[in-house]
Amino acid sequence: MLHPTSRIAAVALAALAALTLISPLAATRAAEPTYTMVATLPSIIDGTGVRSLRYDATRNRLYAAVQSGLFWVDLSEKKPRVKGPFVRKNVVKIEFAPELEKIFYMTADEVGYADLDRFGESKMLKGNLTPIDIVYEPTHKELYVATRDKRLMVFDGASGRAGDDVPLQGWFATELEAIPGRVFVELADKQGLYTIDAATHQIAPWPVTGRLFTPAYLEADPAGEYLFATFYREFVAIDIKRAAVIGNIVTPTVPSIGFDPGERVLIATWGDDDPPPYKIRAYRPGADGLTEIARLENPRVGISGVEPTSHGFVQSGHLALLVWSSQPGQMFQLTAPNRQK
Repeated sequence: MLHPTSRIAAVALAALAALTLISPLAATRAAEPTYTMVATLPSIIDGTGVRSLRYDATRNRLYAAVQSGLFWVDLSEKKPRVKGPFVRKNVVKIEFAPELEKIFYMTADEVGYADLDRFGESKMLKGNLTPIDIVYEPTHKELYVATRDKRLMVFDGASGRAGDDVPLQGWFATELEAIPGRVFVELADKQGLYTIDAATHQIAPWPVTGRLFTPAYLEADPAGEYLFATFYREFVAIDIKRAAVIGNIVTPTVPSIGFDPGERVLIATWGDDDPPPYKIRAYRPGADGLTEIARLENPRVGISGVEPTSHGFVQSGHLALLVWSSQPGQMFQLTAPNRQK
């Protein structure tokens, strides 16, 4: 999640150097990952800021949505540069379907998709759509679309055909998040989380043991083990199998989180009155809750906001996005180190 509620990406004009991780905790845990900042990417494309970002681990690409369309950045290039747009729409949010090699997109009044092997072509999903959120569920390869109606629309991801709607037990749905076989939902007029069985499309309340308030921003572990949520000045980790909060962290300002599936580490950023003004922390979820494993040195231009990749993440910055990696040598060849002050 870049800037607490939106996801972003763009292009690097030049690779920057590595910032050394300052982490006494990591020094005592040899097996824990060490994140290094490896590049910067401009956060403005065609004169507007990036709204949504998704990472393609197979191609090592970042897909980015801005007001003028969909763009992408190839992080395997020595000097990554912005490419596109391969769809020219006023895109609000994107969802990546790696099994289908498709990018689903949402505008203010339509939902559609583009096939990665046919850049420049896009197809619109049929229906009376005024979308407010979308999410892709990988097991059944379906796209869920929330509108301001008391229903969720469901589309077959491969064909684009509409399936049966999911009737809601309240007002419209918000904050959709998916794991294999399940979709989490919040309802605008009700407290708590709801869950949809992807096989049956049945929706039911999902009571969670422990401290959790909604509305909350949700971030899922793609493997389906954990669900993370931020609300007020706090973030929590939920063991999905037990439906129980196993750890919580209180922060001085609203936090932004992203789960790195490659390292299975939660990255959190927030603003703070104490220098440096923005903090970056890495946490390992587990039986003992959220264990802090690293404190990263925030770059001079870094601010709060994080979007996960795999074995890394993208951090918001002042007029820039900062790419971090736990495997810097495998991303692209860097120029000589040039440590920021």
